[in-house]
Amino acid sequence: MVQVAQKLRSDACSPPAVMDRIGPAGKTLATALGVGGTVALAVNVQDLYQGYVDRNRMARRVIHSAFHAAKPEVEIPRKHVQAQISRLLDLHDRSPLLIWGNHQSGKSFALFKACKEAGFHQGIVHVKLNSDKEVAEERLRQQLGAPGHVEVEEALKQAARTLGRLPIVVLEIPRQVSEMKVLASCSGLSKTLGYDAELAKVIVLASSASMALAFDADAREVRLQIGPLSEQECQQEKVEEFLKHHGGDAAVEHKADLLQLTGGNVGKLEELAKNLKIQTFEQVRQEAICEQVMQIKHFFGIDAHGGFDGTKAAKEVARRVADAPFHQCVRAEDFAERFTSKDLAQAVKARVAHCIYVKATNKADERFCAASPSVHALLNQMAPALVTDTKPKRWGIF
Repeated sequence: MVQVAQKLRSDACSPPAVMDRIGPAGKTLATALGVGGTVALAVNVQDLYQGYVDRNRMARRVIHSAFHAAKPEVEIPRKHVQAQISRLLDLHDRSPLLIWGNHQSGKSFALFKACKEAGFHQGIVHVKLNSDKEVAEERLRQQLGAPGHVEVEEALKQAARTLGRLPIVVLEIPRQVSEMKVLASCSGLSKTLGYDAELAKVIVLASSASMALAFDADAREVRLQIGPLSEQECQQEKVEEFLKHHGGDAAVEHKADLLQLTGGNVGKLEELAKNLKIQTFEQVRQEAICEQVMQIKHFFGIDAHGGFDGTKAAKEVARRVADAPFHQCVRAEDFAERFTSKDLAQAVKARVAHCIYVKATNKADERFCAASPSVHALLNQMAPALVTDTKPKRWGIF
C-alpha cells in the first residue's frame, strides 16, 4: 500500500496505471474498495508510514546527541564541585538542575565529566540559546526537526525506551543573553518537560547571576553555584601550572598578588596571567585596579539609574560589604524587605558593576560579597564617601 500511495502521488503515474502494477491481491482489494477508496486507503497508509519514519528520525537525533565541552589547557581540579554535580546528576530525580557561575568557571566541562563518568555518552540534547530572540521550546523543536511539541514528547519517549533511561536536555544561557523571556522559556520547559511529564532530565547552565536568580521552575529546581576557587583549591600545584602555562614565570612569581586581584575567579586569573606575557606586573596591577575602581563607581551609580528595582541602596550595600570581613560577606536577608538578590544581580549586570556579586550556596543563605580582596580593600578606602557623600580621595591600596 505504501508503494501504491507513492505511485498515486506521482504526477507521472495515473490511478489506472497503478492498478496494472499492484498485483492480484491489490486488485482484489481495489475492486472491493473502488479506485477512490483505494486511493484514500493508500494515502492514509503512506501518511502513517511517513509519520513512523519521521518519529524514528527524531528519536534517533535524541539518542545520538551528545554533550561536549572543551578540556581546559590546564585543568585545576575542583573535586568538591565535581562530586556535587555527579551527585545531582540523578535521573530518578525529576527536579530540574540549575548550574550557574561566572563565564569560564568550568560549568560545562564539569558537567561533561560527570556525564562521562556516569556512562551517559549519548542521549544528551544540548540546546544553546545564543540570542535574546530564541526560546527554549522552539529551539529544541528545531534541533529535533519536530513539527510541534507533541512530536518532541514522542521522540523523547521513544528515545527513553531505546536508551533504557531518561534522555537529558541541557539548556544553556550564555552571558550575552539578557532578555527575560528567554529565561522564562527555560523555566517553563524545565517544569513541563522535566518535572511534570518526566520525559527528560533537564539541566540549565547559566553564566550570569541575574539569569540564575530569576530562574523559577515553580521552586522545583535544584541549584548549584560554581564559585571562585577556594583558599584550599588555590594551594594546589595545578594552580601554579595553570599560571605558568598562561603567563610564564612572572605569573607564578606573583601568584599571591594575582589571587588578591581576582579572588580566585578562574577566568580573570587566566586573563591577568596572559597579560603578564606582554606587560610588567605593575602595569597589569594598575590596569586591574583602575577597572575595579570604575566598577565600584558604576555600582554607586545604580541608585541614579533606578536602584535595585526602585530601591536606592547601592551605597548602603557597598558600605555593609566593606565593613564585613571579606569571606563573611553580607546576608541578603538583611535587605529582603526592600529588594532581593535577583534585583541586585540584574542591576549589577545592567551597569557592568561586577565589584559585588551574589553568593548563593543555597536559597536560604544568599550573601552579597566583594569580588576579590583588592575590591574589598578599595571599598574600605571609599567607605567615607558612602557616609558623607563627598568626593573620595584618589585611591592607591598597594
